[in-house]
Amino acid sequence: MRRARTGLALGGDKPALLLEALERHRDHHFRRVSTRRIAGEQAALDFINEVGFCTAFSAGLGVPCLREAIAGRREPPLPEHIQHDYAIGMTWQIKDTLAERRAAYYGKAIAGRPSFIAPGILAAFLKLRVEPGGYLALYRRGMLSHGARLIMDVLSRRGASETRALKLSTGHGEPSRRAAFDRAMKELQEKFLALKVAERYDPFTYVWDTMEHRWADVLGEAKRISRAEAALRIVRRYFETAAFGNERALARLLGIEPALVESAARKLEREGFLVRGVRLGRATGTVAVLASYLS
Repeated sequence: MRRARTGLALGGDKPALLLEALERHRDHHFRRVSTRRIAGEQAALDFINEVGFCTAFSAGLGVPCLREAIAGRREPPLPEHIQHDYAIGMTWQIKDTLAERRAAYYGKAIAGRPSFIAPGILAAFLKLRVEPGGYLALYRRGMLSHGARLIMDVLSRRGASETRALKLSTGHGEPSRRAAFDRAMKELQEKFLALKVAERYDPFTYVWDTMEHRWADVLGEAKRISRAEAALRIVRRYFETAAFGNERALARLLGIEPALVESAARKLEREGFLVRGVRLGRATGTVAVLASYLS
């Protein structure tokens, strides 16, 4: 192996062998093997706490996925009739109960997809993803849509509200306004301003609330840590679980400033935890890798 300006170049069949070992690491920690598959709600919660954060349904993004862990195999395809899929059904049920119990954060946090974040690392995400000053300051700076602001006005004033009540109170009651409402709710989840806290089935509806109402204690914790420390916590946990990844891709995936991810990776490199700039012979450029795989 040699250090080049473009990164750590691996000769011969070493890139393929290394990649195979790294994928086995993911198989184990992502639980993509039948012997480690998730078999119940408590096991799912243990998994979320272990990995720190994961998608609910979307596999193949480079982060753990609960549906994938329940299936116990790599990137199980979505069936034509998803209502008959065991892994999807269990994930759907678990997301309801964990969110309602406040056992885990659930929202569109990773690549805009439904995701779980463990309470133990949620403060780090809030530090990096919640803009200071609250939603009104965001709106005044042109960083929040009018529809999202109206929804936040209602939730802040009334507290937890069902979807229909929110729509009627914010001018989204007509069927033609459904797409606008859905966009606003996605925006609020991605900015960690509002979240789904329950689902009711008679009749079926979602219940929404603000992060300030639901996770006030964790928001308080987030204020006590630095942005650098928050990024370090997230990046360290990611590589412990995923073993390798491209820093810029990770920043996009998690909605974190690339400079913060790079700074955290550099610190982990100085600690001997990571080796950065490794080329695995793929067109995606260089990746950072757990140092233990290159010792």
